[in-house]
Amino acid sequence: MIALDSTRFTYDDGVPLLAGVALTVAAGDHVVIAGASGSGKTTLARLLAGMTGADAGSSFTGAITLGAETVRFRGTPGDPRIDPARWSARVAYVAQGAWGQLSMMSSTVAEEIAFGPANRGMPAQELRRAVDDVAAALHLTPLLVRDPRRLSGGQLQRTVIAAAVIQQPEVLVLDEPFQGLDDDAAQDVAAALEALRRNGTGVVVCAPLLPSHAPQGARVLALADGRPVFEGPLTEARRAGLRRFGIGTQGEPLRLGDDVVPVPVDPAGPELVAVHDLRFRYPREDGAAGPPAGLTGVDLSVRAGEVVALRGPNGSGKSTLLQHLNGLSRADSGSVTSGGVRIGRQPTGALAATVGYLFQDTDSQLFERTVLREVSYGPRAAGMRKDDAERRALLALDALGLGELAGAHPYELGFVQRRMVALASLIATGPVVWALDEPTAGLDEPARTLLAGVLSRHARGGGCVLMATHDAVFADAVAHRSVWLDGGRISPEGATPR
Repeated sequence: MIALDSTRFTYDDGVPLLAGVALTVAAGDHVVIAGASGSGKTTLARLLAGMTGADAGSSFTGAITLGAETVRFRGTPGDPRIDPARWSARVAYVAQGAWGQLSMMSSTVAEEIAFGPANRGMPAQELRRAVDDVAAALHLTPLLVRDPRRLSGGQLQRTVIAAAVIQQPEVLVLDEPFQGLDDDAAQDVAAALEALRRNGTGVVVCAPLLPSHAPQGARVLALADGRPVFEGPLTEARRAGLRRFGIGTQGEPLRLGDDVVPVPVDPAGPELVAVHDLRFRYPREDGAAGPPAGLTGVDLSVRAGEVVALRGPNGSGKSTLLQHLNGLSRADSGSVTSGGVRIGRQPTGALAATVGYLFQDTDSQLFERTVLREVSYGPRAAGMRKDDAERRALLALDALGLGELAGAHPYELGFVQRRMVALASLIATGPVVWALDEPTAGLDEPARTLLAGVLSRHARGGGCVLMATHDAVFADAVAHRSVWLDGGRISPEGATPR
């Protein structure tokens, strides 16, 4: 059992969060912490994981109880420190952003999954059996010999979840565990969590949307602006009017205005993306089964005014295809033309004004000291004067509702705000082709609606958008058509024009 009684939590900006929040998770419970961006759900998850933030200037007043032990905090420098090694042996935590959770000490997926229990002394034979079992449950067996740093986003997400599940913790806390997963992978993860819960693990899942499916008896704690606004069964949460707090339900259609609905594309309009017989292979990793991942004979045409969703299972080649549009990956054969530019051996940076790329892990795109400097970097690199670049950056920030954050450090922002800053950087640079990798991952309902409008305006203004996504609701609402990839090939029967 774990219990949190929070009187107040503040980061170094002094804005209070989690005032009057009380949560108890007993053995076998399934609790959903729901809330829009900035609601405090990630802060709550980190507290349950024993991360009180005192070493980073944060202040927590309240108490955390794990089993029979209660640790009390007064928000003063003399507060106790939680031993992370001892705490994590009982409370496993999967944070947002799978890449940042890799140990960087494992050369294979099997070693990554085994890292925690191996360091706690699990016998080798038992460890091998446990790795095999969790890999089978999450359909990771063919990937066990792969380098975890070379997985797709969804494959990596399943790997870090497997590394938590294998520990058989008393409590498992997961922040956005389903982002970037295809439907089959999401079902595998849900089944693995349910198996843990049935064996007595308390499961806590943070999400911006209420789940469409969850175990019978699942509870919801909904947060808004750092305060609880609902607590009770999931079935009641769906009827509690939580949309007024920016909390929708997974699978519900977006509520979009007529100005966002895709308009017909001129079939004689300019072709902004032309891919012909694209072939690409990653080097085979030692011991890997099957053909090396890549693309085989891909043909794709996208015209001005068009929004195209690239869909398919994790590892199907969606991100790889997007990376060919701006030269991050180079074709073994075939041709790629983006925005009228034939992608050859030009430096990727030289293509930024033509093709804007949004990484699935957008944190890897952020490097400046302020949001304004971050967003104005692209226009300045393209040759624009500083004043003009900053004006362009402020317009992009205003379009995404980030104007008040121009002076903030990007890494002091929340997950969704950081993603939006990366998107603003792309917009400010002014490319005609947008290549977006899982743009809705982690976004709450207001942010998804805002993004839909941004993509629609870009297309109506003569640009085009290609987005790799597992968000079927968003794709159906915004895209003119979906193109399905599987095993590095486009499936003709899978294309779904609007």
